[in-house]
Amino acid sequence: MALLSVGAMLFLSCISQTVLGADFALSWPTPNPAFRQGLQIAKFLQKTGPENPVSSGAYGCVRNNGYKFHEGLDLFPMKRDARGRADDIVFAAMDGIVRHASRTSTHSSYGKYIILEHPGVPPALYSLYAHLAEIDPHLKPGVTVRVASRLGMMGNTSSYKIPLGRSHLHFEVGLRLSDHFQAWYAKRSFKTPNRHGNFSGFNLVGLDPLSFYESYKSKSIATPLSFIQSLPVVAKVRVRSSGIPDFVKRYPSLSRQLKPGESPKAWDAYFAAHGFPVRIEPASGEPPKGKSPYRILSYDEAADSASRKCRGIIIHNGKQLAPSDQLTSYLELIFNP
Repeated sequence: MALLSVGAMLFLSCISQTVLGADFALSWPTPNPAFRQGLQIAKFLQKTGPENPVSSGAYGCVRNNGYKFHEGLDLFPMKRDARGRADDIVFAAMDGIVRHASRTSTHSSYGKYIILEHPGVPPALYSLYAHLAEIDPHLKPGVTVRVASRLGMMGNTSSYKIPLGRSHLHFEVGLRLSDHFQAWYAKRSFKTPNRHGNFSGFNLVGLDPLSFYESYKSKSIATPLSFIQSLPVVAKVRVRSSGIPDFVKRYPSLSRQLKPGESPKAWDAYFAAHGFPVRIEPASGEPPKGKSPYRILSYDEAADSASRKCRGIIIHNGKQLAPSDQLTSYLELIFNP
């Protein structure tokens, strides 16, 4: 396992475990040992400005006084070169396969970014590493990488201006919604072309990386699947849709196996806060009637209170409950290729 930092090696050794007969190890994506050492978030999170709280670098409703959502963690550099540029190596969080490497800064708000898929332990999560100064040249789609191996260098690249002093790694972990993203994208009035195939940020939905890592560090969660299963369900939505969504085929551990001859006319989708899909299974009841293909079966508004300000997933439409615009996009991507 070449090119590992001491911090990455130590963190790796403290939480490596064997799951389902395969070695599953999780590594912090930067050389900063602060999280492993149990230090406060101010020791590793990059806030959005000198006057802003350090929590603005965390996941969730943390931007613009809680009205803007942030999908991952922003991690600051430990070292800088003589010109003030970040000088930290970025490491793979888990064993994986390179699925996308965008090397043109202006093509995305992520700047130069790389996405790994982690199929070794279900469900096959993705991890994303953004605003990189450079991606190692040998890393192309299909290349296999080991946990804690080098991916590139931290930076400040983006389609918008990130000051050199706020260079950081934007780090996400989550699921991909559709194998047919371009068809959905083409029906929308976006002003720029989709240059990233199925690995556009619109097609990715992240979980809270800090909570994920904390659960592994404490060994309170054994696998990525058990972490997802531990997330409180905020909403259950019935969707009128025939056929099997590619999401279900890609993440069979988040559904159930169809019975022989079973041909669902509707599906029940379970979502955690911010619209993270935790389970999708064939519905046992009747599909929704009428114009809308969606019916809200349950909604825990109290459990959703933390995310309603910036990314509520259910709205009150008169006397009825309905999916928010954000959740509607997720449902379209999952069920309408």
